[in-house]
Amino acid sequence: MGNQRWSSFRYVFRETDLWVAVDAEKHNKAVERFVQERIRYYRQILDQYIIKHPGLEDSLIPVKIPSGAHNIISEMGKAADAAGTGPMSAVAGVVAEFVCNDLIKKFGFKEVVIENGGDIFMKLTSPATISVYAGKSPLSEKIKLVIKPEETPLAVCTSSGTTGHSFSLGKADACMIACRSGALADAYATAFCNEVKNKEMVLEIAEKALKKTDILSVVIILDDKVGLGGTLEIKI
Repeated sequence: MGNQRWSSFRYVFRETDLWVAVDAEKHNKAVERFVQERIRYYRQILDQYIIKHPGLEDSLIPVKIPSGAHNIISEMGKAADAAGTGPMSAVAGVVAEFVCNDLIKKFGFKEVVIENGGDIFMKLTSPATISVYAGKSPLSEKIKLVIKPEETPLAVCTSSGTTGHSFSLGKADACMIACRSGALADAYATAFCNEVKNKEMVLEIAEKALKKTDILSVVIILDDKVGLGGTLEIKI
């Protein structure tokens, strides 16, 4: 995201690590302060909810979210229900989506790209290319998605059993899922990454993921094996 098309900046707050790219001519310190405020705001909502409902933070299965919960918590709960994971599996993706939408609403940006620890939410006015990072795999950054503006807003989230600090039960070097929803893409990426135990399962799990109607595209990589498909353009 470090090119003339966008102006980008990074903000880290506790476990949240955001890389934000916006229209270059509209980027200023007010934008950065706004992002900082929104991250702290959403983290406070999450922290307060966890204090009252401590089971949410460590659960690996869906948790019932009571009516009246903030939208960010509700979205995490719905995504967890769909993917069969714990609600925290959706937190990075949902935060990326909410911050992206907040920036567009507040400043009228035409383009925003939010990357949150490997999970991306974007709104585009011209095509952009995303390469799939897969750690030590020889296919790392060799497979690319070309995202067209009419396909956005879009979430592209990645889970890994071999790279990064996030907990995973699987062995995939990368499991990338694209959905309209940040929470859903994040939760599904976790869920299907968990299912990949060896190279022989890569194609099977990719096909299983593509049967979900709310998944637009999938790329699963383990070592030199890849399973992929969907409606988004893929370049190899």
